[in-house]
Amino acid sequence: MSTKVAIIGTGWSQRVQIPAFQAAGLEIVAVAGRNAEKTALIAKEHNIALATTNWQELLDLDCELISVTTPPMLHKEQAIAVLEAGKHLLCEKPLALNLQEAQEMLAVANKRPEQLALVDHELRFTPVRLKAKELLQAGAIGRILALSARVATDLRIDAAKPWNWWSAAEQGGGILGAIGSHVLDGIRWLLGDIHVRGATFGKTHALRQDEEGKPREVTAEDIVSATFSVGDAVGTMLVHGASLDEPIDMLKIRGDEGTLVIDRSSKLYLGKGRGPLKEYVTQLPGIVPNRFRSNPYAAGTVLLGQALADALEHSSADPLEQAASLRDGMAVQELMDEIRRLANT
Repeated sequence: MSTKVAIIGTGWSQRVQIPAFQAAGLEIVAVAGRNAEKTALIAKEHNIALATTNWQELLDLDCELISVTTPPMLHKEQAIAVLEAGKHLLCEKPLALNLQEAQEMLAVANKRPEQLALVDHELRFTPVRLKAKELLQAGAIGRILALSARVATDLRIDAAKPWNWWSAAEQGGGILGAIGSHVLDGIRWLLGDIHVRGATFGKTHALRQDEEGKPREVTAEDIVSATFSVGDAVGTMLVHGASLDEPIDMLKIRGDEGTLVIDRSSKLYLGKGRGPLKEYVTQLPGIVPNRFRSNPYAAGTVLLGQALADALEHSSADPLEQAASLRDGMAVQELMDEIRRLANT
């Protein structure tokens, strides 16, 4: 019998999570969204029985897990309600608006250890990331000395993009939460605790027009840079959400015996000593549909869905060993709060 899942939110879920989870064998039984017409169309397209604008309806459904894919300012209320309803929880990143909210969410989850309480950091499940972690743990590049993470996208460069929660820091908008949270979680998962040392924010557009054509102030960052340490290693992060350059998504880790590079989250390179980087070929499993194979976030979502199905259908935590817990989400939230504090000082 397949695992039944309900989803709150119609942005990321429509584009990726619903079809990815269905490809993984999960049964999506309901979707809740703000716009009734859009939500009904999504349900029809994906053969989902229930479409509703009242997310609380999902709490009483016959389902094992509820996925929260709404904007960050809604996560705390919805995630806590899901847990208190006795459902397993998967919450989109970033976990919350701030550390205090994340701590409150974790406190509720800690009272229910029999329930899953996870954050959607799906890149952890991609073969490239799993192999990178295996190589690092085996000492393939020796003692870690330095690392750099760089992401460049044109996601926020268009001045015609309307003002919405993405533009509002107070609603959880900004490139740090959208993409930087993935970068920070990836580094923590691969290498250990991060200590932020400095940070800077940048904005491309001071104003954007809202849906009514009125100019609204942009309070969220489009660009973030940070310096940090991981153990004795020195690290840098640059996430540019309004870049004119070619898209980049690269994590480079240098050790005293070599270099490891994850390029665009889908290719892995390893170099020994001062030798050239050579691709370390990994393969996506056949369960990942062709249309998702070039997108590591989509492929990772399929593989996360498969792990959820295996864990819930066989009552075993093993398939979710690599999953990000709410405690991991809280740790990333603490890092983001510190980056914001330093950037705004």
